Amino acid sequence: MSIFDDKIGRDKVFEDYLMRWGLQHDPFQLEMSSIDLFVPVQEEDLRKLKWVLTGGKLGALVGGLGTGKTTLCEFLVASLREESLLAPESSKLIVPVFVHGAAYRSMDDVLRAIMLGLEMDAGKDRASMFEVLRRWPWEHPERLALVVDDIHESRVNPRDMGEFLRVLVDIPEITILINGEPKRMREFLEKVPALRDRIQVHVEIKPMSPESLRKMLDLRLKNAGCENGAVLLTESGFKAIYRFSKGVPRRALKLASNALRYAARVDTPITDKAVKKGNGISFFRRSFARWI
Repeated sequence: MSIFDDKIGRDKVFEDYLMRWGLQHDPFQLEMSSIDLFVPVQEEDLRKLKWVLTGGKLGALVGGLGTGKTTLCEFLVASLREESLLAPESSKLIVPVFVHGAAYRSMDDVLRAIMLGLEMDAGKDRASMFEVLRRWPWEHPERLALVVDDIHESRVNPRDMGEFLRVLVDIPEITILINGEPKRMREFLEKVPALRDRIQVHVEIKPMSPESLRKMLDLRLKNAGCENGAVLLTESGFKAIYRFSKGVPRRALKLASNALRYAARVDTPITDKAVKKGNGISFFRRSFARWI
């Protein structure tokens, strides 16, 4: 038992509810732990992005807030690390490094983050750290895959960041994937046309259709152990989730998770009422939302 459980107590009502439905945990958590949780349209995007990191040079992933850009990238990085551990030949290894664009103020910060991701000395000066990357293909048998999350959120001068990435793309055995919101990504790339012109794969994640979102939620229920997902998540409950989320995965998962906890308290399946009550959606808020 954890310290929190010992002091506060466990939510036995919720745990018992999950058990009755065969669930091992909340199926609507944001984490993406398995390829089985991706719906077909997401799997196609994953294949394109993986090709960039394993055999291409530069890719761009764009999408609105909550559409799953960071989740896809984090899953790709974790998958590549796992595959590298199982690869029989070092020449087939991929060394993925995930960099959060918003976390850095200078090129020195970015270089240090890459060095730390490679488990190398991050205390060197800028020139020495860049030299490590420049000499990568001649001193390492593995391919280096750099993933830059929310690149436009970086406080580094866009032209400096773009030119740095352009130089890296031209180095053999180094590949890069950048992600961000569509409009801000376009603005970033317009400042660095030499980088923009090198993009081989451009993937845009859009809000899901009702069919894709239902498939995603059903897959999560099944993966968590529920064999009666269509009964637990009723049609009215799903329609409410889709209506209020507008097909955006992150919003849908938050709505579904809150609805699940409300349904546990009243011991019912997830209905439209559970979605509204669990998320504090009143008639006034629903009416107001239609005007904004």
